[in-house]
Amino acid sequence: MRRFKFAVVGLLTLLVAACRTAPVENVTHHAFPAGTEKLSLAQIEESIIKAASDRDWIITRQAEGVLFATYSPRSHMAKVRIGFDKTEFSIVYADSTNLNYDGASIHYNYNRWVNNLRQDILREVSAKAALAN
Repeated sequence: MRRFKFAVVGLLTLLVAACRTAPVENVTHHAFPAGTEKLSLAQIEESIIKAASDRDWIITRQAEGVLFATYSPRSHMAKVRIGFDKTEFSIVYADSTNLNYDGASIHYNYNRWVNNLRQDILREVSAKAALAN
């Protein structure tokens, strides 16, 4: 009987952990590092696409300065809008599947995915700017 109780507690813990949500964290008006202002908009776009592609995001170009990125690990899907110009960029929630989005909160992994994308974009743009010197 004792094993059964431990098994039930363990299963409930796993279920609660699997359903954890957190407030959606959008990246808004994040400045590019100093030195990147000499890059063209096309070079910045190329850097963003490379950064996203390296993490398995699928990119579609909406317009100049606007990309949509979709990430689909396992049975989940997150879609974000990436807006950018020569000085800054934003990553904003657009859509999701199986991430418990309720209008304000989402599965906690979403914020990690977006933060990784933000860091990778900054790294790629900085690297391209360094090569342009």
